[in-house]
Amino acid sequence: MNIENVIKSLRDGDRYIETIFTQGGCYQFHLFLKSIYPYATPYLTEDSEHVVTLIHDDFYDITGNVSNEQGYTRMRESEKREAMTWSFSRTQMLSVGECAQCEEPILV
Repeated sequence: MNIENVIKSLRDGDRYIETIFTQGGCYQFHLFLKSIYPYATPYLTEDSEHVVTLIHDDFYDITGNVSNEQGYTRMRESEKREAMTWSFSRTQMLSVGECAQCEEPILV
């Protein structure tokens, strides 16, 4: 199964998928990949704010193959436990349209 095709199929499923998995849901995306590729390993970016997944010799996130220019480091168990609490829905909002009366965005 081609990793890039799996990622693209998920990403193309909805316009919000990439946003969700880059702004809080990156560790959940790693767990998704790990369910398909059991040997997948989570790594943190240098700023410790984003998780990427090592599969074979390449790193991936919801955008696809990402280079190792950021100096990724393998996640420790304590970092995995913390990352499990990360969530797009607890920290971000989605705009689902505009109010017909005032044209203000409707946020959820």
